[in-house]
Amino acid sequence: MIKLLIAMFLLLFWSEGKAQNLSENELKAAFVYRFSQFSKWPPPPPDKLSFCVVGNPDLFKAINSLLHEQEVDDDTEVIELPDNAHVAQCDILFLSQQNRQQTQYWLEDLAQSPVLVVADTSEGFRQGAMIGLIADANNLSFRVNLTDAKRRGLNFSAHLLKLATEVR
Repeated sequence: MIKLLIAMFLLLFWSEGKAQNLSENELKAAFVYRFSQFSKWPPPPPDKLSFCVVGNPDLFKAINSLLHEQEVDDDTEVIELPDNAHVAQCDILFLSQQNRQQTQYWLEDLAQSPVLVVADTSEGFRQGAMIGLIADANNLSFRVNLTDAKRRGLNFSAHLLKLATEVR
């Protein structure tokens, strides 16, 4: 199931030769990009998606590279955030390796905002991220908190929900 999921996400982006040589951050970038495509924001939808990355400069670079390869640069922007002063301008916020206190710091201003929050730790997912993108034993899987997403006005396609390892 996991291999099928990864193959589906990557099939649209890279040739088979490149897909086998992707780093973990390149895989995460592909997942985050696909999450954005399978998500629906409340009206009015954003004109230009803003991907924000916290705590992972390599993921920031990987998302930039992926968006450039997909030629969606005009419709998106990628921002590396050092603090939460501008977190409200994000449509997608990726929190990398944040502890409980750090996660609360980033989420405190987003309680009711329609920002798709993705975390790469189980703790971040439990604390309020709508998607937990978790790496374990050479696999990358994701969990979805549909309740929190709907509370913030976000919806996910049924295809995304079917592929999640957990939906709550």
